[in-house]
Amino acid sequence: MPIQIAVGLALGALLFYPAVRICRRAGLRWPLALAVFVPLVGPLLLLALLAFMIWPNDPYRKR
Repeated sequence: MPIQIAVGLALGALLFYPAVRICRRAGLRWPLALAVFVPLVGPLLLLALLAFMIWPNDPYRKR
């Protein structure tokens, strides 16, 4: 079991920096990127939020 925890933390650490950069560019606060450390649900929740939110500089949004 400790090997699964170590692998999960390593993958979370690998995804954390890109998630912080994406959140900052999308206009979100960076602590939201900590969701990548929640197994299975966290990264999917972050991706869904980014996919369905209104982006600040989207040229196709209604004004």
